[in-house]
Amino acid sequence: MKRISFALLASVAVAGYVYAQAPPQTPAPAAAAAPAAAAPAPAASSGGSVSHACKEQVKSLCGRAHGDEMQSCVKSNIDMNKFSADCKAELSKPKPAT
Repeated sequence: MKRISFALLASVAVAGYVYAQAPPQTPAPAAAAAPAAAAPAPAASSGGSVSHACKEQVKSLCGRAHGDEMQSCVKSNIDMNKFSADCKAELSKPKPAT
């Protein structure tokens, strides 16, 4: 009897998990064409993320800073032109709204 109860509980848990998963989002055809034309350089990651080269520059200049300390470090180094031009452009552009 315990095995039947366990199997029933497990099947309900799996069904709940599957039901809670969000369906994959596909972009609208008109919306997908415009950003593809203005895509950043291949060195930059998609989704508003910073490229690996910029992350390395930030790490070398700011060390292990996090949060507000990291933001102030990046801002001060941008103001003092310590980042490369590409990295400065990536870090200066505003984050996309979520």
